[in-house]
Amino acid sequence: MASAAEPCSDDGTATVERHGELFYALRNAQTTAKSALDQAFGRVGLSTPQFLALNAIASNANVTSAELARRSFVSPQAMIAIIGRLEHAGFIHRSPRANSRCLETTLTEAGGAVLERARCAATAIEAFITARVGARQTRALIEALQRITETCRQEDVVVTRTRPWETTAVPAGAAAASPEARGRS
Repeated sequence: MASAAEPCSDDGTATVERHGELFYALRNAQTTAKSALDQAFGRVGLSTPQFLALNAIASNANVTSAELARRSFVSPQAMIAIIGRLEHAGFIHRSPRANSRCLETTLTEAGGAVLERARCAATAIEAFITARVGARQTRALIEALQRITETCRQEDVVVTRTRPWETTAVPAGAAAASPEARGRS
């Protein structure tokens, strides 16, 4: 079996028996958990991105729309619509900041109440999972997921940037060649 540093044979075919298993398990868990959260938040009148935005606003009234978008895993354009819906529902209030073109966003009393109900729902789901999986395994999972996130951030792992998982045993002079060009030689 190939080592983690050599996941493919010389012809580029996968040699690791478990290729993709980690990503499938991560995506499956995320999709299942998000579905549970979507249903729970829906019962209190929120979507998951709305909950995440309210949570961020509760932590910092000076948070920008761009930062809200990042924290809510949506595009900046989608966040503009989410903020509009939250404001229309009476969950947030926006007012001009002194000496700035930016708007300060704060929770209203209704926003605080709906956020608290949503947090209780999220806590109940986490408690249910922890009871089934076990506290120690849940903690180990959280730590492993944090290490995965940190590893990808440290390595600046983005499709358009470095890919440290690609084999480093490239013959001298071939490093500048594209994967397609390396495959033809």
